[in-house]
Amino acid sequence: MRELLEDFGHHLKQNGLRLTAERRNLVQIILGMRGHFSPEDVLDRVRTRKIAASRATIYRLLPVLIKADMIQQSLLSEGQTRFEVTWKRAHHDHLICSHCNKVIEFQHNTIELLQREIANKYGFILDHHVMELVGRCNDCRD
Repeated sequence: MRELLEDFGHHLKQNGLRLTAERRNLVQIILGMRGHFSPEDVLDRVRTRKIAASRATIYRLLPVLIKADMIQQSLLSEGQTRFEVTWKRAHHDHLICSHCNKVIEFQHNTIELLQREIANKYGFILDHHVMELVGRCNDCRD
């Protein structure tokens, strides 16, 4: 966690911000979240741990963490934005069941190569991407 906070503190400093006690507490909570989470999930965890932080502060911090490459926005299905921790994690994509909301994380080198090839064809340099394939899982197909 020390390395994480140092990385985040450095990112904040580069952007003219400080690592306040409130941000430190929230970062520890957010980067301790498992799986895919919503801002409301973070707020629930904050309340459970009796930490002083508002909903507005959480919503302001999430884009900062995205810019710092510590989390990414994902799983935009059902109209609710979700996030997941990406700091020091290998890139992966998602299969999402439209019926039961089951999420399967996967990584496939051919897809990664094809995305870079397509980007190069159109003169793009990829910074990052989020791939979500939505369908029905084995259990829900019938």
